[in-house]
Amino acid sequence: MVMVTHHHADTLEASLAGVQRLVPRPERVVVVDNASTDGSAAVAMRFDGRLPLTVLESDENTGFTGGFNRALREGAADWVLSLNPDCAPAPDFVDRLLAAAGAGRRPVGSATGRLVRGDGPDLVPRPVLDAAGMIVLPSGRHLDRGAGEPDDGRYMEPAWVFGGTGAATLYRRQALEDAAYPGGEVMAESFFAYREDAELAWRLQWRGWECLYEPTAAAVHARGLRPEAGRSGRRRINRHSVRNRFLLRWHCADGGWHRACFPWWLVRDLAVVGACFSVEPTSLPALAEVWSSRADAASRRRWVLGRATVSSRRIQRWFRRKGWVEAVESG
Repeated sequence: MVMVTHHHADTLEASLAGVQRLVPRPERVVVVDNASTDGSAAVAMRFDGRLPLTVLESDENTGFTGGFNRALREGAADWVLSLNPDCAPAPDFVDRLLAAAGAGRRPVGSATGRLVRGDGPDLVPRPVLDAAGMIVLPSGRHLDRGAGEPDDGRYMEPAWVFGGTGAATLYRRQALEDAAYPGGEVMAESFFAYREDAELAWRLQWRGWECLYEPTAAAVHARGLRPEAGRSGRRRINRHSVRNRFLLRWHCADGGWHRACFPWWLVRDLAVVGACFSVEPTSLPALAEVWSSRADAASRRRWVLGRATVSSRRIQRWFRRKGWVEAVESG
């Protein structure tokens, strides 16, 4: 299991307590603390002896992507659970995902469960959904299915989805290594944070690794950034988000995708750029960052598309119908 922390001392204990209750017990738990000043590393160290724990402290914040890649290099398990420090899994979370992933014939690269919102340092669950798998839209947007909706029994069928949220997704290590950039870079470190799980999901899809949503695998997620809450008051985050939404496509979208999803992506692009020049000028530097990253992005795109094992049409179908998922029974 890998976890990246940055000022998460308030929820980290509840999260690791959830990890401690997992059955089967994780072979190794690697926590990377990204230069927190709130004592996050010390909170993690309380679980030394209670978990097969390794805490790696960083002198600088390398973002979720840098921390994830560093943690991944520390372990060699066949499956890797990515868990946010504000997320607590149910004791059978991994067991149910493993059982679902092994039940079918399709190449499962990742599996994700049904997340509900949690409150407070104890991550007390609320009757509100947080994620039921990742879906994508013709505009290129990616969304956590069900986010902010009532937890009233919806999304209770297993399904193939585009990807899983980095908050709590189980990845097959073979798939991660197969989709990694040269040098073993699994998460694109140019992203730093935000949308990196969607970029990885798209790369996995190009390599034929699919994502399975299993609703009986449950977890609680506090989620500091809630889509329904809007974008106000989050300057640094918004800047990363704007930059990465363009990099996501530059890394993973081919010409067939742009033709199939036109004009929705263009309308969305114009709206985002317009907002940067009007209501959100603090995100303007993100556009310059995108431009300065064009050579790296082009290199990554050549790598991704040059290793594709599925057709462009198969990728396009995830985007061409709003909120599309595929029932497990059809596979």
